[in-house]
Amino acid sequence: MTPGVLHPEGPGSLRGDRAVVTGSARGIGRHVAVELARAGATVTVLDVLDTTDTVELVTAEGGSATGGRVDVTDRAAVTAAVAGAGGDDADLDILVTAAGVYGDSPTLDELTEAELDTVLSVNLAGTLWCVQAALPLLRAGDGGRVVCIGSVAGKIGGVLAGPHYAASKGGVHAVVRWLARTQAAAGVTANGIAPGAVDTDMITGRGYEPDYCPLGRLATPQEIAGVAAFLASPAASYMTGTVIDVNGGYFMG
Repeated sequence: MTPGVLHPEGPGSLRGDRAVVTGSARGIGRHVAVELARAGATVTVLDVLDTTDTVELVTAEGGSATGGRVDVTDRAAVTAAVAGAGGDDADLDILVTAAGVYGDSPTLDELTEAELDTVLSVNLAGTLWCVQAALPLLRAGDGGRVVCIGSVAGKIGGVLAGPHYAASKGGVHAVVRWLARTQAAAGVTANGIAPGAVDTDMITGRGYEPDYCPLGRLATPQEIAGVAAFLASPAASYMTGTVIDVNGGYFMG
């Protein structure tokens, strides 16, 4: 097994935890699912795409995962899928929302109603539906953890992304802070990650160059997943309402 950031017997162990990761058929979400499983969690991987490859990857590394095809814009389908992940005792420990789309319009002049609806529906509304479905299950345990994948675009307007993508990720960051403020009494923490450019299919061919940041390279999905695993672990138990910058020094907030 490739060493992960957290060890199932270490201080960040997730052994016995149940986790749901959306957008986990590829990219950041897939690596998050693998990282959580390495730390001992049982992971439900959800995506509008086929999640078979992710489940097989987790299993090959000695972890435990089940998968399903779910469109995060479909509130009823999300509710059913998350409830299924909670099992008979309706208990969930971790939710990571990684489902997202980039959009095709880099400028406001080119933006269409259809594209705006798609990006906001997946990135922002999809995050809200997943959190809405998960909260009762997260509250049922000893304290759940929500980790939302945002973007540097949501903080400074982006590197090359369009205005709708930046707005959707800024909305995700706001959701993180709202959750942290309103759910703390129930023992639920909420944190986010604002990645810079990550070497995934989503930004391939969109003009991102390695020298965009001081570190001189794009991030790997694994580097984002490691931060997500930390935020989902007991090691981050006193963190809530934080959106962590992981951008190679592009933005130092």
